[in-house]
Amino acid sequence: MKTFSLVLTSLAIAISGMANGAEIDAKYIQRIGPVDQVSAAPLSKSAHADALRANLVANLVDKSGQTQAKTVQVFNQQLTWQAASAKIEGEDWLAYKLPLSTQRFTQGTLTVNGLENPQVYLNGQLVKSADKVELELTNGDYQLVVLADGQTQDVPFNLDWQGKSEVDNLDFAAQKTQRVSAQQLFDSKVISGLTVSPNGKYLLQSTIEYQASQGDTPIQVTELRKLSDNSVMYRWQDNRPSSAVWSSDSQQLAFVTNKQIQLLNVADLTINVAATDMDNASGLHWYGDSLLFSWEKPFKADDKATSKRFRALEDRWSGWRNNSQLYQLEVASGFIRQLTDNNFSSALLDSNVDKGRLLLTRSPVDYAEPAHGITQLIELDLKDLTETTIGAYRSFNAALYADDGMYITAGPRFMDGVGIQDNTIEVNDYDGQLYWRDAKGNVSALSKDFDPAIGSMTKLENDDVILTVTEGDRSPLYLFDKRKSRFSHIDTGVDMIDGFSVAIEQSTPTLVFAGTSATAPQKAYKMALNSSRKQLLFDSQQLSYANTRLGKIEDFDFTNTHGHNIDGRVYLPADFDASKKYPALVYYYGGTSPVGRHFTGRWPFNLWAAQGYVVYVVQPNGATGYGQAFSGRHVNAWGKYSADDIIEGTKAFLNAYPSVDAKRVGNMGASYGGFMTMYLATKTDIFAASMSHAGISNLSSYWGHGWWGYGYSGVASRGSFPWNNPELYVEQSPLYHADKITTPLLLIHGNADTNVPVGESHYMYTALKLLGKEVELVEFNDQDHHINSRQARFDWWNTTMAWFDLKLKDEPQWWNSLYPETKQPQ
Repeated sequence: MKTFSLVLTSLAIAISGMANGAEIDAKYIQRIGPVDQVSAAPLSKSAHADALRANLVANLVDKSGQTQAKTVQVFNQQLTWQAASAKIEGEDWLAYKLPLSTQRFTQGTLTVNGLENPQVYLNGQLVKSADKVELELTNGDYQLVVLADGQTQDVPFNLDWQGKSEVDNLDFAAQKTQRVSAQQLFDSKVISGLTVSPNGKYLLQSTIEYQASQGDTPIQVTELRKLSDNSVMYRWQDNRPSSAVWSSDSQQLAFVTNKQIQLLNVADLTINVAATDMDNASGLHWYGDSLLFSWEKPFKADDKATSKRFRALEDRWSGWRNNSQLYQLEVASGFIRQLTDNNFSSALLDSNVDKGRLLLTRSPVDYAEPAHGITQLIELDLKDLTETTIGAYRSFNAALYADDGMYITAGPRFMDGVGIQDNTIEVNDYDGQLYWRDAKGNVSALSKDFDPAIGSMTKLENDDVILTVTEGDRSPLYLFDKRKSRFSHIDTGVDMIDGFSVAIEQSTPTLVFAGTSATAPQKAYKMALNSSRKQLLFDSQQLSYANTRLGKIEDFDFTNTHGHNIDGRVYLPADFDASKKYPALVYYYGGTSPVGRHFTGRWPFNLWAAQGYVVYVVQPNGATGYGQAFSGRHVNAWGKYSADDIIEGTKAFLNAYPSVDAKRVGNMGASYGGFMTMYLATKTDIFAASMSHAGISNLSSYWGHGWWGYGYSGVASRGSFPWNNPELYVEQSPLYHADKITTPLLLIHGNADTNVPVGESHYMYTALKLLGKEVELVEFNDQDHHINSRQARFDWWNTTMAWFDLKLKDEPQWWNSLYPETKQPQ
């Protein structure tokens, strides 16, 4: 048992029981206060004691635990963080802070003596109001703050740390920077929406952030900003605008809020109500001086019904029976007319004011051919509301009007395969392509020889389009020059575009965008489209990560046995030492999308590296963004190519990184990646531990029960069904090879998952339990396919890393703390 005792008087500091036996210099422990401003009641005795103290600590340290400022002004008294041994003058509240670092999950008891009514905080968050506090610290860096009403007269200040066991040691050496934390990655403010005015003068910007005190409820703010100096003109926090859209002259901003369609006049910032009782209205779109919008009628089920007859496979989807149609609001008069009326919802794509027409889509039920759905592209004449069906397509994403035709995005098989590069290869219809349809209805493929997968598109005044694309593991912007029929990369300086907007009415359009890179937090910029010069508008690095250190990232590619280049990257721990041996984690998706270079998200690679793992992210065959031949290997494969690439890649990675202990390598993935984890467990013992989140164990049950199983399989298993290709559905299903699994496997699933039903994990759990294999199953209550709520996300991350600490570091304490062993029933 290790014990740390810190005794502070005005003269000395006594320290004992450090893990490494080194003394901690007194300069690392600091004090602020006491204040000499008399209060009517001590902090702890106020009617609002918790709020008073929480606000006080918030002004002393930030979310990461770093000191907000060296000097704090409190009611005309200048307070400075100073050595804890400095002479104490005053009798009111005071605070101590102490840096803590751990290299593993650490637990023990902190005892505080010599202070009146102490409160203990870690990184600005209250742990407990007591003089004895149980601490459980994950691998990371912290600032411990003890806030108190004052000092006791007869007992010197004393902190005593007693670890629960010999391994529970703390390091108190001060560090200029801290490793990144889970709270930073989830809570930090980021831009969630950008809408620039057509003239490039104004920006509607939305942000989202979280605070521990607010739990799962985000703090969301929308601001109207002047782009010339980035100043705020108007601000919403309650009743924030949605579906916001600028008028063509940039003088009005229309939006939906509080069941109203409102108009903000930019000149005087007044707001007028254009329409009321607009519950479920969305998708505003200016059409001349009027507004087009979608208005949904929710389906009301019989409250007394004891059964439900399904009308279609889609009837499993929540909201499928709701019906949404298009309407037009004449802003001047407030009159609204209905434009469409159909049993199936109508979705607006674009409008052409000069021709008086709208482009819209509907998706009737049609399972005749893969991917077992169909999209009708329809043109609506606003003069007489007649409809003309342009076409019905098995693969279709979007369409936009241009002067002499329209742009369309769809998969390679669009229009009988006009977008297929090579008819001798299998293609993947999730690999987005760009098409041109002229005024006569002739369709040509524009991106057949362009390997990046096309995402969204925004048309400029000159008919050029800005495209979001998937290019390898990056998501940049490209400009398609219609006159030259050429794609050109837009140099934004970020790997992943989170969102963008463009001033389409300017001769040289202004582009506003937000994005991240693998080890760079989100930033937002504005730039002229014909220039690479950028003006910074938002910087998460400065707001939330200024004192955070990250490890290095290195690209790591290899050539597989078939001669294919397999892309990858490696994250190194923040304090990487090549002379040491590290455990490693291998992550992949294996499905039809590459694993992007986002700074944060559901899979926090930088956090894993901060916790002492080398992380290898590999992009196996089947992913879009690498060309049609590469993505086509996803179809009717279900692991055949991907598994070989992951195994080969892991071996190449281990050869290239001798600092990784080959006996301590774990692997994990989610959804299709969870399937890959289970499938790999039947094929190799190269991994020492595995984790599958929301994985598919039985292809037939996923195909038949997952809400989108039949549709996804219509692409991934095109033309194959359990009755005509049982070899695929059985031989590629991990469940049918569970007896081959020897790797300890953690199965995680949200028990409200509608995409991949939770039964997929239960099937494998049952099989491995009956086979006597090592397996764990953890369900997250009320969570769907993604674990999105704040506390559940932290618990999910902790469960994953505790499992790998248990299996790869031989450190069971974290796992046992989360899931204590219970006595088995007799």
